[in-house]
Amino acid sequence: MTNSTVRLTLCGCVICCSALTRAELVPMGDEELSSMSGQAFITIDEPDPIVQDTTTYKYTRINLGMDIEAILTADELVLGKYQDDRDITNSGADIDMRDLALGKYFNPHDYYQVNSQGDIVYGSDGYPKPDPSKFPINPATGRQYEMSDAGAPMPFSIKDPYIEFAFKEENGVQSIAGFRLGFGGASGAFTTDIASLSGNLDVVIEDTAQALGTQDPDGFFGILLKYVAPLLLGDSKLSTRAVLQQGPDDPNPGQKLDYRATHIGVEDGTNFRVDASDVGTLNWFLLKTSMDLFAPPESGATTTCTSRNWLGSCTGGDIDLYTSDCQVAGIETCFPLNKYQTLDIGNGEEAGGMFLGVQVEQLPWRSDVFIPADPNDPLTDGEYVEGIMHAGKGFYLNIPTGGINLDLKQAVNNGLPRHSTRYTDASLGLF
Repeated sequence: MTNSTVRLTLCGCVICCSALTRAELVPMGDEELSSMSGQAFITIDEPDPIVQDTTTYKYTRINLGMDIEAILTADELVLGKYQDDRDITNSGADIDMRDLALGKYFNPHDYYQVNSQGDIVYGSDGYPKPDPSKFPINPATGRQYEMSDAGAPMPFSIKDPYIEFAFKEENGVQSIAGFRLGFGGASGAFTTDIASLSGNLDVVIEDTAQALGTQDPDGFFGILLKYVAPLLLGDSKLSTRAVLQQGPDDPNPGQKLDYRATHIGVEDGTNFRVDASDVGTLNWFLLKTSMDLFAPPESGATTTCTSRNWLGSCTGGDIDLYTSDCQVAGIETCFPLNKYQTLDIGNGEEAGGMFLGVQVEQLPWRSDVFIPADPNDPLTDGEYVEGIMHAGKGFYLNIPTGGINLDLKQAVNNGLPRHSTRYTDASLGLF
């Protein structure tokens, strides 16, 4: 992929001097050189250009060969504050974040118990009751965190950061088109109160059909979803994807929006899918009949048989419900961004593709993108490969695709409460 690479190697030497002696620089012999090993600290790459119509985009990337672990905080981060006709949410800034933190401190209360309805369980002290089974693994020790580890730092991890410049070449004239700060890999807590965000934030929502019983959908069909569907579906997998979008009060509720978005949710026309491939012949018949008779037209409910027995009878399949105007069967699907205050980048694993860019116009950047096995069905399994992401004019933050997973209760009701980002915390008596 790389046409040329220029490597800058930083070498150091110590020259010891005194009034009586001087050290002489002597070339190293072949035997001494053969025992040495090392790698350039800084490399400069020129990735292959991207050609679109009559325009060629060329890139220069400065790679910093380092791994960083840190806890960083900022009272606010406001980028791109100017008037723009594209600002349909009237937010006033490309990116507006308050109380920003990368990394956190271990607080057992951040990993709380939930009841059968998915609601947070609180103790007599008013704080969420810890659930030790949810405590993460400490990468430094390889063991799970314990209650006694309260206050231990959990830094944000950055691997192979880089700075990249993009140049536009059109009709023989070259000009700078953008710049970005990116990470080869990133993991850890990303905590903030987001007022507006320009960029890409893909969230995977996964749960079991039992979670439908925690919701309050409308009408008779809603009653079936809440009380009957969990009995017939059992632990069948429920899944969908959420993206930055227009909110209920914006011109086109539920439509995807990557510029100054204030809401996130399931894009209008996207499906909630229940994988009911092994529910059995009777349960499938009851589910399909209920969908055919009672599902409202706006839900676009469909049933697709994917498995049959030796008699040819359907024993299970996929059930799809589609969103419309920020709702699916009466369940809200558009939510304010500030409802999700701590995002776990990578979910405990390293995620690639995170970057912050600024562009003078829409610009193609190379980044990890998700390619579903079925191009017409984004909920099918797939893989993350290097592809092209188009970032719009202004500031643009790309959160790794698939780097954030929520269950249905978190997505719709609880959100993601803010984790402990400062060492002082009244709930733990820390100081």
